[in-house]
Amino acid sequence: MLKLTNVSKKYREHIVFNSVTIDMSNPGLYVFQGINGSGKSTILKVLCGVIYKSEGRIEKDVSISYLPDKFNMPKLMKAKAYVDSILNMYGIKDSSDELISKFQIPNKRIGDLSKGNQQKLGLLQVLYNEADCYVLDEPLDGLDEFAKHLVKDIIKEYIDKGKIIIMSLHGKNLFNELKPTVFDIKDGFINAKQKRKKKEEIDDGEEKEL
Repeated sequence: MLKLTNVSKKYREHIVFNSVTIDMSNPGLYVFQGINGSGKSTILKVLCGVIYKSEGRIEKDVSISYLPDKFNMPKLMKAKAYVDSILNMYGIKDSSDELISKFQIPNKRIGDLSKGNQQKLGLLQVLYNEADCYVLDEPLDGLDEFAKHLVKDIIKEYIDKGKIIIMSLHGKNLFNELKPTVFDIKDGFINAKQKRKKKEEIDDGEEKEL
């Protein structure tokens, strides 16, 4: 179960979102879209328990692996050593050499990596953590086309395995074929009725604020 009922987040007099009721218990892809500052990141943080809700009820009995919009990594550690530490922590026997090759991450100090390569390291860390639900805040930020399609393929694989994927997006939606359930955030409100959009309703050829 992963359900929000009448959940609100306020900072003093400012309402970020108000009385949100949504159910994301079923496997699949869920996308939060809205203009910058609409509250996409905030609702993901509330969902993951990073910050407290102001009102309402959150029911969840799933394990969550979360990628925030901003995260810190040890700048002096090299990419391969960092991936080794991730695999050891998770008890995964995959080869770090194969993974950094798969994600096309150069084995440099993390502080010397580009924004896109640092983002790939963050995604690798989150996606290779065994969980029921993956919450990704702006996961495509800074990625090149190869990496974007790699992430899409991994997400498709996870959905096929019955996982829940929740993300906020900004820019072109590359996930049409996965038929995401889309929640629009506007003026502090989210449409309470889940509505699975048809593939043709989101046009890859147009720049769209997500």
